Amino acid sequence: MKETAVEFVDVTKRFGDVVAEDDVSLTIEDGEFFSLLGPSGCGKTTSLRMIAGLETVTAGEILLHGETVKEMPAFKRPVITVFQNYALFPHLSVERNVSFGRLISTELGVC
Repeated sequence: MKETAVEFVDVTKRFGDVVAEDDVSLTIEDGEFFSLLGPSGCGKTTSLRMIAGLETVTAGEILLHGETVKEMPAFKRPVITVFQNYALFPHLSVERNVSFGRLISTELGVC
């Protein structure tokens, strides 16, 4: 039996008067191939940013492997963020750019 990797339970996200996500519930099983598809402004990026801890949830819960991440800071979450716009450091090699997040986590003592 597969473990639940990501779970949204009645998640709502508001930006002022704008409701970006309204009462979203979903379950993604460990090892499952999952895609978020939709038009611009439908909440795809907002969902990913909430999973990563870059946005807070207005209401509801997000669980990663059964553990709520509501109070967990972004750098302690077991997820990796790859930004859509490139943010490479020109003075670093490809290997150092790719491993940058892991290096920072190691220096902070979270690995």
